[in-house]
Amino acid sequence: MNKYLYIAHGYNANSQKHWFKWLTQHVPSVDSKILDFPNSSNPILSDWTDTLKAEVDLTSGENVIVAHSLGVVTVLNYLSKYEGKLNIKGLVLVAGFYEEIPELSKLDDYIQHTNIDFEKLKEKVPNIISIIATNDRVVPYKLSENLAKKLNSEFVTIEHDGHFCDRDGYTSFPEVASYVNRILNQ
Repeated sequence: MNKYLYIAHGYNANSQKHWFKWLTQHVPSVDSKILDFPNSSNPILSDWTDTLKAEVDLTSGENVIVAHSLGVVTVLNYLSKYEGKLNIKGLVLVAGFYEEIPELSKLDDYIQHTNIDFEKLKEKVPNIISIIATNDRVVPYKLSENLAKKLNSEFVTIEHDGHFCDRDGYTSFPEVASYVNRILNQ
């Protein structure tokens, strides 16, 4: 069976940033696609959802989605509304959240338009892993913790002072590669 890895970036990012390209090189025997959402510095939920609809094929194979920051809430919203069989083996959610971020009110409208069906996701997605930094300067720890609890996900805290971005020294992310490989090899 073919294996697929989709990577969803967050706010102010793109496919060339952070550890995304590195990850595609460290998950062997998998077709990988790093999504490029439009206008990442002024995101519009419907545009990002359209990108997911066009680029992510959940109709066959073994699918894993890795999402970072705003990509997390976007992917969760998309999967909540997905019609048909949710053919997904797992999610790795990095610095995820689903609530408004107090210091980033620019994203409030985006977040308010999401509608995540946590029960559906818990029922349909067999492996969900949340990776959280101890001191994330963008998404407060509590918000990522709240998401992990709502999803009953495996919860991984990494001692890190940042948002898992290249500016924080994250141009590779072995922990994410390890979790993706573990999910795909189950």
